[in-house]
Amino acid sequence: MVTHPHENLNMDAVRTGNSALLTSQRRSGYTISRGTLILAVAFFLCTLVTVAVLIYNFATCDKLIPAEDENIVCTTVHLKHKGNDTNATALAVPHHERDVRLPRSIKPLKYNISLEPYLFEGNFTFDGEVQINIVAVEDCYNITMHAVDLNISKNDVSIRRASSNGPTAAAAAEGTELRIRKQYLQEAKQFFVIELYDKLVQSTEYVINIKFSGLIQDTLQGFYRSSYQVGNETRWLASTQFQATDARRAFPCFDEPALKAKFALNIARPKQLSTISNMPRARTRKHDTLPDYEWDYFAESVPMSTYLVAYSISDFSHLSNGTFSVWARHDAIQSASYALSMVPKALKFFEDFFRIPYPLPKIDMIALPDFASGAMENWGLITYRETSMLFEKGVSASTYKQRVATVVAHEVAHQWFGNLVTPTWWSDIWLNEGFASYMEYESLNSIEPDWHVMDQFVVNTLQNVFQLDAMSSSHKISIEVGNPEEINEIFDRISYDKGSTLIRMMGHFLTSPVFRKGLHNYLKELSYRSAEQDDLWHFLTLAAKSEGLLDRNATVKDIMDTWTLQVGFPVVQVTKHPNTNVIRLEQQRFVYKKFHNTANVTQEDPLWWIPITYTTAEELDFENTRPITWIPRSKIYEIESRNLSAADWFIFNIQQSGYYRVNYEIQNWQAIMDHLMDVKKFRQISPSNRAQLIDDAMNLARGGYLSYNLALNLTRYLIHEDDTTAWKAAMNAFNFLDAMFGSMGEYDVFKRYLLKLLDNVYNQLGFSESKNENNMLEHFKRAEILNMACHLGHRQCIAESVRHFQNWMQVPNPDTNNPISPDLRSIVYCTAIAFGTEGEWDFAFERFKKSSVSTEKEILLSALGCSREPWIISRFLKYSISGEDDIRKQDVYRVFMGVTSNVVGQKIAFDFMHTNWEYMKAYLSNAMLTYNMVLEVVTKRFNTKYQFADLEAFIKNELKDSSRSVEQILEHVQDNVNWMDQNYKIIAEWLRNEARRSE
Repeated sequence: MVTHPHENLNMDAVRTGNSALLTSQRRSGYTISRGTLILAVAFFLCTLVTVAVLIYNFATCDKLIPAEDENIVCTTVHLKHKGNDTNATALAVPHHERDVRLPRSIKPLKYNISLEPYLFEGNFTFDGEVQINIVAVEDCYNITMHAVDLNISKNDVSIRRASSNGPTAAAAAEGTELRIRKQYLQEAKQFFVIELYDKLVQSTEYVINIKFSGLIQDTLQGFYRSSYQVGNETRWLASTQFQATDARRAFPCFDEPALKAKFALNIARPKQLSTISNMPRARTRKHDTLPDYEWDYFAESVPMSTYLVAYSISDFSHLSNGTFSVWARHDAIQSASYALSMVPKALKFFEDFFRIPYPLPKIDMIALPDFASGAMENWGLITYRETSMLFEKGVSASTYKQRVATVVAHEVAHQWFGNLVTPTWWSDIWLNEGFASYMEYESLNSIEPDWHVMDQFVVNTLQNVFQLDAMSSSHKISIEVGNPEEINEIFDRISYDKGSTLIRMMGHFLTSPVFRKGLHNYLKELSYRSAEQDDLWHFLTLAAKSEGLLDRNATVKDIMDTWTLQVGFPVVQVTKHPNTNVIRLEQQRFVYKKFHNTANVTQEDPLWWIPITYTTAEELDFENTRPITWIPRSKIYEIESRNLSAADWFIFNIQQSGYYRVNYEIQNWQAIMDHLMDVKKFRQISPSNRAQLIDDAMNLARGGYLSYNLALNLTRYLIHEDDTTAWKAAMNAFNFLDAMFGSMGEYDVFKRYLLKLLDNVYNQLGFSESKNENNMLEHFKRAEILNMACHLGHRQCIAESVRHFQNWMQVPNPDTNNPISPDLRSIVYCTAIAFGTEGEWDFAFERFKKSSVSTEKEILLSALGCSREPWIISRFLKYSISGEDDIRKQDVYRVFMGVTSNVVGQKIAFDFMHTNWEYMKAYLSNAMLTYNMVLEVVTKRFNTKYQFADLEAFIKNELKDSSRSVEQILEHVQDNVNWMDQNYKIIAEWLRNEARRSE
């Protein structure tokens, strides 16, 4: 960092004529000669000018007094606080104001960015220069943009007029620099402000030129560094992660999604490395001053948002297929073949689906050793965590094959939804993430129909997000956000999973042809621009009305605003009116707090437009998801249907296509259960609706809407269930009961009941794997069943796991010769470590350190947390934050998640986090591994008032965080405590009765 120290004026050094002056001051009066007077005046004027210049150039930071709610730091000290400031400690952690939107007086048109990163000089710095072509939207004297953690000196900023295409009265001549009054960082807003003496004239184009420097951090955000080992050699690389608000950490910019511009990127790199970016490389030339460096110049991009700019510098190898390339470590590059094969398939699907061609000339994908999230959709350069892109046949489990396919499809979908048309502001990030999360399923359903991904959607996405959205502290899907902390917080399951579920619901009630027509028109009309959710509703409404799907006065906005602008989701109670054909439908918001919070409810439930589908025991039509009727945003709605009133039973919400739960009268529940218990008939109900019945019943009971006796009676049919989707829904429900019962005295009767249900399906599956490699559902089902069986202490499951693991320990060269099937490894590793000794743990940890296959390292890391030895667990947690032992910052969360998967590790993990909190904060820094994620997993089994008190004290005294995610953690534990008071004894009694009944 280049500093500009303040110069001290030494008045004693100016001695000319001072003898006479000093002598005369000893007398009561004095005279001054004409020459002395002229000299004194000249001296005074010179001093005045000098001081003024010094103050302007160097003293702004010291003299500028910030308001109470903001920090203003002069760029002369490189946007950093000086170490000897008296308030340096207080200012070191900037707070963020809520409203951080840029003024709309300036619009960026084009960026020309030159970067020189220094990866091998030992200081991990970079120098840069950016030229930004802008246009003044209105007359103004200020330019406000973003910059964070960048060194910018006053003399490194200039502004000139680019052209004479607008009014000239108050503007300088073309090419003449404008005079800068001052420049500073408004830290609370992350603004870099340039104040001018000369006016920026409306509709006139200017060029901002800024030189800057910064650090290539290790925080997995902005422009950051990563490394990997080849033997004993550490190899470094650098890459980017700019979403949501971190492009400003790499170069000064207008870092908001709606402020799209074209980008021309130039990067200097060591000759032995390669650089890739959003666009193809246009040319390369030698560096003028660095003999071992070359400049790579990339083609100018299409208009795009700053968060989509990306570049990577590495020594990676690559594979190519036409205009598609994948990049990875040399010893992992072959594992990228499957991802490469997926890209053209996904791209063709989306080009056909949206009827809009992919607009860029290429797609690169790179697997990074350190990456905060799963992947990032940068336009033309998609970045991945290794486990999301690399699949090695014979080593990686089949689940990773679908994971890679899913993530690739998700990111390719973003090239249209998010990249081509971008949300105007982060409030509508669900338009990005919800669409990509749904479209990944649509594309895979076409590319790999045997995987039955639409059934998987119900249990993995819809039912999963129900859990979060049933909390009082959930949030609207379209929510106002201001500062970066709030923005990052909404990259959650509500935006992704609820968003995708609502889009799926729209696809069903609009029908696929109308839905696709509306999406095409939306993307076509708004290409290279930004949009809000109302824009999407407009185009879908036009498409629906053109096909006669909506009444004249109805709009998609009327329907969908009830889902996106309100918190939560409804439960629909279906009841028959005695001796009539009338069916009554009553809606209310579903929340888990119902049974203990009814006295505190002061506001009315929200109401939704709800699409209603149903079938009966006589119809058995589980294919038609077109709404038969709608509940029109009223609490009670009645329909008259002789078919429903006379039916033996009925099921509402076909394929769970609507985002709501359904409750019935006891008679209807009982009739459904009788049907499910018939081994010859239960498959007449579709797998997704069997999964719905289990999930609805168990969660209605959890929330106090239905008795647990009835819900548990329904689960009896599982003794002959063999469908993956239904079992996944059941496992999700039983996992909650397992967490609540895990440390209680009645855990034995819970285990006994569940093992009885598992008996048939376990015997069908066992450890003998299917020969059908593409039967993904069979792989998933085996993993679910064996994992639960071993967890519950199934003797054969434990014996088989231990035997497989011991065989591995005894083979020569275990790092290259692993006899355990990839699809069984997570179960075998975890079980053998849980029931083993220090020897098994140390063996597995050694394999983790020596493996170069990312998926194998991930499985081993999770399994190492399965130990039940307290001292081994504590040692493992210590390893995770040591910065050594090959555990990357991105994987600390996985360590805690593995440890808390067993009841022994839960308290140890919380105590460890509590004891080491300050160190963990410093170590994890801004690595997007938010401490709240760790806090969530270490408290998921908390269910006593004493545990809640400990958590509350920790949050108040040490965490000092009032964010929504922390509020949700507190609510979850409070709900667990109340659930135990309300339900534990009832369920324990039911389990004891069931055990007696089975004897």
